[in-house]
Amino acid sequence: MAQPDLTSHHVNYLIWRYLQESGHGDAAVSLQRAWYPDPQTLPFAPYIKTHALVSLVQKGLQYHELQSSLDKEGNHINISPNDYFFGPEPFETGFVDRRDEVGTDQASPGKIARDHPNGHADPGKQAREDDSMDDDATESKPSSPNLDGDGDTSMGEIPESTFTLTNGGSVGVQISPAKAADLTPDTALLDAEDHVTRALWRPRDPTMVVAAGDTFCDMWKLSSSSPVKKKIVDHRNSSTCVSAVGWDAVGEKLAVATCAEQRGTITMYNVNGEAVDLLPELPRMITGLHWADSRSQLVVVASDNHISELALWDDSRRPDVFPPPQHIENPIFDLAWCGPTQVFASGEGAVYQCEVDTTVRLVKKFAASGPSAAWEFIRCVQAGSHSVAITASATSNAIWIPTHDILIPDAHHQAITGIEIRPQPQDQRIVFASFATDHMVKVWQIDLESKDFSCLHKLRLGSAPALAGCFSPDGYAFSAVGKDSLFIWNVERGGEPMATWTAASSEVKKEDGMTNGQNGHTEPVGYRALSWDADGKRLAYGLDKQMALVNLQR
Repeated sequence: MAQPDLTSHHVNYLIWRYLQESGHGDAAVSLQRAWYPDPQTLPFAPYIKTHALVSLVQKGLQYHELQSSLDKEGNHINISPNDYFFGPEPFETGFVDRRDEVGTDQASPGKIARDHPNGHADPGKQAREDDSMDDDATESKPSSPNLDGDGDTSMGEIPESTFTLTNGGSVGVQISPAKAADLTPDTALLDAEDHVTRALWRPRDPTMVVAAGDTFCDMWKLSSSSPVKKKIVDHRNSSTCVSAVGWDAVGEKLAVATCAEQRGTITMYNVNGEAVDLLPELPRMITGLHWADSRSQLVVVASDNHISELALWDDSRRPDVFPPPQHIENPIFDLAWCGPTQVFASGEGAVYQCEVDTTVRLVKKFAASGPSAAWEFIRCVQAGSHSVAITASATSNAIWIPTHDILIPDAHHQAITGIEIRPQPQDQRIVFASFATDHMVKVWQIDLESKDFSCLHKLRLGSAPALAGCFSPDGYAFSAVGKDSLFIWNVERGGEPMATWTAASSEVKKEDGMTNGQNGHTEPVGYRALSWDADGKRLAYGLDKQMALVNLQR
């Protein structure tokens, strides 16, 4: 069998591995985003050994030296320093060290970055502090850069160096962008019939996005010329409302739940917006449609003010009726899958762990201690052998990890509007973000073994409340939105946002008094929808009766 040809993918993979192994995590993820989303899935990846690029370069240098020491007849000749591959001048590492010291003093952010990689202290220390926590050195606020006469960042100032850290200690620096990129030229606005409360990209397809609200559901096909809208549901002139929407794992079916007279109905649509199936009716309002990540199973949450039921629909079997549901004497506000066979549901004062096979079966109830609080938001992740559930309360502003008995009281000063877990977690440490109406996004890290937690970054949205947020699919970036503005940060670096977008005043239409959160448990603020496409190159941002499509690739 002949040796495979060397391709750009082989070279890029070696560089990507080298950047990770040498501590340049930020640069590694930048290469990953520009080249290939998941390099570890390449067929040759399992065969590449540690430090492969360095080993290959060293052997190449030995071959170059051997080749230079022989004439055309194969006789040995002496070589001069000018024949060396990197030239005759010796390289002193002190030259780089001196470059790192430029423009830093005791009070500079560069000094802080060297003392604490990524601008924060050792994550092993528990960092629950008092109200002064929001005024310390880790807080980041959008600010205007120093501009020269041409409107660009002054070249007389050297940007601060920011350390990156993915594996082990950081041994190099990356230069932070001088100012946030303005995404206005790369943003298109799509009009909607009503307030947009949900924006969902089709899985694995960055050319299709769904916009939905209480009275409508539209499917948009994004072609190279102009977006084409397919109207799926329109109940503006009826008492029926759209209560939940969800794509299946492979993006073949879109489930849309509607409610009339407190009875729920689910209709399945194909990618052309055509109705292909009608599921059995449920006796309560459907508040959630939650597809499994890799299977054709759908957990349906139907709830009223006193009791909820978790029903399982297996689309591969398509039974005539729903199997017997799991009843819970509590309103369920949110639900999330954790691996292929279990889900966690959050409610009033408790979190419920359920096994999923042919039905949904309750196996454990986690009761919160202290005053009863509504746990409106829950996100889960399978980290090694650990099932991790993280929930947040908008009424108590607390974050709770019931699976590991970790509580972060007063995580925010005002109502929490959501939480998200960073993709690709490590076995023992989980990174997640919380956002709230106190204008703040906080990036947290929890150590499952020690049960310690720390706040890695505190990121401000100016004077705007953080109404929605999400990580990019590769975990590189985090985006958050206010009433009419969007911010994107580098997760490792924090600090100033990488990019921003603000809607013109004429683009934001009058609010209709929507309520953020589910079942009206949070304070009245305008609801916003936000999601990344499958490639992490575009964002869909629902703001009032419009949806902004923000293109991140110039």
